[in-house]
Amino acid sequence: MSFNIELTLMNSKYLIIQVDIDKGTQWGNNNTINPIREMFIPSVKAYCKKFNYDYYLVEESIYEKKYGTFDFLETKNKHYSFDRYFHFNNNYDYIIYIDNDVYIYPDAEELPLIKGLMNVREPEGNSSKIFRTVNNLSDNIGYFNSGVTFCDNLTAKKISKYMIERLNKKLKPKGKNSDNMLLNEFILDNTVIFNELGAEWNYMPFLPNSVKIKKPNFFHFVGIHGKMIINKLQDSNIEITNFLKNIKK
Repeated sequence: MSFNIELTLMNSKYLIIQVDIDKGTQWGNNNTINPIREMFIPSVKAYCKKFNYDYYLVEESIYEKKYGTFDFLETKNKHYSFDRYFHFNNNYDYIIYIDNDVYIYPDAEELPLIKGLMNVREPEGNSSKIFRTVNNLSDNIGYFNSGVTFCDNLTAKKISKYMIERLNKKLKPKGKNSDNMLLNEFILDNTVIFNELGAEWNYMPFLPNSVKIKKPNFFHFVGIHGKMIINKLQDSNIEITNFLKNIKK
């Protein structure tokens, strides 16, 4: 990395955004939500403090105030997850969105160079098959997880405008009616500005067909499978942080 690039990055401002509205934006019950609020969100805040990134937790729904009815995406929780896009239009150089069911390891690396839009490919599964089928795509087209999203300022503004316009026009995603499918449709329309992230930035080992890696930075208890694991660990009196440490070993 050149000196000029290093100097630019040193002077850049980063914002990490998470959402925790009402009873939560995730699957599960109180047993699921408690570790999210007591362990996972604090791990993201600690990461921000370590590397001097600004942090913002969205706790009130702009969507609910402006639109009232939850008739755009499949569930109320998915509408709350959509709230992220109202906060992407800002003056930060880089905007990073992280789902609240993501745990960041204490030794996680500093954020990589962010260019355009960056997401991690989901392991091959039902969602990727649906996405390719409804959009008539070839088998080599990836399906990416929206739970960890990196973007630069221009791209963040573009995504925000795109998503809010689709909301206003009620242009729902094809296939699964989810925020994740929406983002993949945006990627499909904007491949020039998209760059794939390595799995260490959004490790999803509980999804079928996931490939094991040794040194994850961000660990994602994604979907209903992840929430079942969270509850099972608690039911078995297994400390979640110890479980996460053992996975890294």
